[in-house]
Amino acid sequence: MPISDVSIPQKIARYALIALLILLGAWMLQRFLPALCWAVVLAIGTSSLYERWLAKFQGRRRHVWAALTFTGIVGIVLIAPLVYGGIVAVREAISLARNFLESSKGGPPELPQWLLQLPLLGEWVHSVWFEYVGHTGASAAHAKPEVYAWSRMLGVQLLGRLSTLVFTLLTLYFVYLNRDALRRDIPRVSRGLFGPTVEGLLTRAAEAIRATVDGIVLVAAAEGAIMAGVYAVAGLRHPILFGAVTGIFAMVPFAAPVVFGAVALVLGSQGAIGAAVGVLVAGSIVLFVADHFVRPVIIGEGAKLPFLWVLLGILGGIESFGLVGIFLGPALMAALVSLWRSWVAEPQSP
Repeated sequence: MPISDVSIPQKIARYALIALLILLGAWMLQRFLPALCWAVVLAIGTSSLYERWLAKFQGRRRHVWAALTFTGIVGIVLIAPLVYGGIVAVREAISLARNFLESSKGGPPELPQWLLQLPLLGEWVHSVWFEYVGHTGASAAHAKPEVYAWSRMLGVQLLGRLSTLVFTLLTLYFVYLNRDALRRDIPRVSRGLFGPTVEGLLTRAAEAIRATVDGIVLVAAAEGAIMAGVYAVAGLRHPILFGAVTGIFAMVPFAAPVVFGAVALVLGSQGAIGAAVGVLVAGSIVLFVADHFVRPVIIGEGAKLPFLWVLLGILGGIESFGLVGIFLGPALMAALVSLWRSWVAEPQSP
């Protein structure tokens, strides 16, 4: 039966059934939705790189080998820093736990004098330190189970994140493998459901994700690399690890100062006041240049959005969807702004 011959109640029933099936599918796959979203973001963000990679392969099985090898490369890029950071974090956690248990036998360690001499803050920091840390010396045996429980909880969280990463890479492989069919079928199905105007929304959303990946991930990686050099010059242990952490936090607006501020505090507590001030100054300059000049140009021009809406999309996306919302939020804002512009551009009926 042609679509034009379908009655209005039948159309309503059809769309209700489609919505019900989509909701049931989303409910069934709710634990895997983060992996699916990450796979879509990675596929869109690396689409141009994958096209160049695919061009290097020939033969009937070129799509299979290209998708398999490129997914492996993406997996190495994602997993290698996590493995390195995990090894260093475990080693530092063991050292910290050992120092904590040893210090708890004889009371809490003394705070540095420069911290105690701060006006208005020194006395308060001293009282809070002994209020919350001073009681730990009474029961070192009680602290051991808590340390072990914390370590076990950390291991469970790492395993959960690792399983999400595995499903993300598996989904990403199939997205690469079937990218031509997806490019053809998704617009066709969307036109059938919502009409021809939906293609513009999909295009704007994909452009926003691609621009956000460039503006957020690449700029954050550059910030992390620069700060790793600053940490190395300042004499910090494990500068690469802390540079990577700074890059991760730099993906979230206004979060990078938490890392280099903490690094400055650590350096200051060790007596390296000049190095601490240098880290603060360098971090502030890098953050200012990235957030006020580089990132707005990359994201704003690529997503066809004012940077204010990009920023609101990032913050709202993080609040609603977690870390993957950094990329989904601007995509949603780009679709909404595109819809608004299409309505404004429509001629008004007399």
